[in-house]
Amino acid sequence: MIGDLKHRVTLQESVRASDGGGGFTESWQSLAAAPDVYASIVPLSGGEQLRYHQLESTVTHRITIRYRTDVTPAMRIVKDATVYDITSVTDQEGLGIYLEILAVAKTP
Repeated sequence: MIGDLKHRVTLQESVRASDGGGGFTESWQSLAAAPDVYASIVPLSGGEQLRYHQLESTVTHRITIRYRTDVTPAMRIVKDATVYDITSVTDQEGLGIYLEILAVAKTP
């Protein structure tokens, strides 16, 4: 598994700032602690996409990273020009070694 973690990605979280008119502006910033990690990024087949169908969006990729406690579905992963919106985060096999992240890919 460790040899499969060959893609360097950045973990980002949403930050809201007041716009002075009672609303807010949302932007994305890299995590403060170790935002760059190595990951395995695997596109899902059509059958897997149907199985992992989430509310309004279809999961397109399975991303695996080393285990950490600060990754949530409210975050996103960025690799080059592709943004992956996280839909779920699971401790693979419950061993605290790897996280399996299901995500929807978006390209600009």
